[in-house]
Amino acid sequence: MRDDDHFDRDVSLLDLDGDPTTFEAEGYVSRTVFADEQEPDPTALPNQIVRFDVLDGRSFDRQVQVVLEPQLDWEGGTVGAPSALRIGGDVHLYYEAAGGIGLAIRSDVAQFERRSEPVLAPDEDSWEQGATPASPSVLRLPDGSYRMFYEVPAAQGTTRIGEARSDDGITWTRTSTPALEPSPSDSDTQFDGADVSGPGAVLSRSLEDREILWLYYGATDPQGKRTIAVAARYGSDGPLQRAVSPVFGTSGEFDPGEPMLMRYDDFTLLFVTQRAGSTTALDYPAVAIGVAPATATLPTPVD
Repeated sequence: MRDDDHFDRDVSLLDLDGDPTTFEAEGYVSRTVFADEQEPDPTALPNQIVRFDVLDGRSFDRQVQVVLEPQLDWEGGTVGAPSALRIGGDVHLYYEAAGGIGLAIRSDVAQFERRSEPVLAPDEDSWEQGATPASPSVLRLPDGSYRMFYEVPAAQGTTRIGEARSDDGITWTRTSTPALEPSPSDSDTQFDGADVSGPGAVLSRSLEDREILWLYYGATDPQGKRTIAVAARYGSDGPLQRAVSPVFGTSGEFDPGEPMLMRYDDFTLLFVTQRAGSTTALDYPAVAIGVAPATATLPTPVD
């Protein structure tokens, strides 16, 4: 997906039937809409979240439905970085705004209705010291509780990844320490030694039927090269263990971030936001996809 008028980015895909053998989904994407007299600016904050049909798991329909625009004072004129979650017949759409992380809920086929206040706002008394949480990724765990990972600005323009728990998806409690920080300077994993950001969480089960929580994230090394990395843990709690190397973006200078995973029976798709190309003219956000394993046979594209 490449759109130099609206700079579509930050994909969240929602499986329509929960069946890993079928591919029909709906995709939520953030974009920026400009007034007629404005020149499109890729650095401008997103001000819409839109919905696409995705019939084959990866090809986005040309028709778009606007589902969210900034309306509330705390949103500060921006909404973006959607994270969609299906709960029964409802869709919960978490999103970032200027004042924190918001939630809008769609029941059946009705319009989204947003909560009047952020569900995760800045907290001076937490380890985040009042920084504004952003870029949410929300899971529902097997016990029915919820887990959110999110980006937290830190000193000197860097970011860390936080974690919060909830019983209802609305009232959240932060963990007492970051879920993931940049690797220390003496670590072997320097691919994320400068920055960790834009989390994308997904669950699976091991061959021994143990729950695994995978956290994909944007990783920046001390030289400024950006890739996608992954950390994981068994179960819902405890420290995350990093993989020994990045999983996407090592072969180019496209600065991928904001990963989002869709797991199917025979393959997994990794959606990322990255530069549209390596030239100055293509220095704006676009959406790319990786697939694993590389030998997978993908479903036939839908026209």
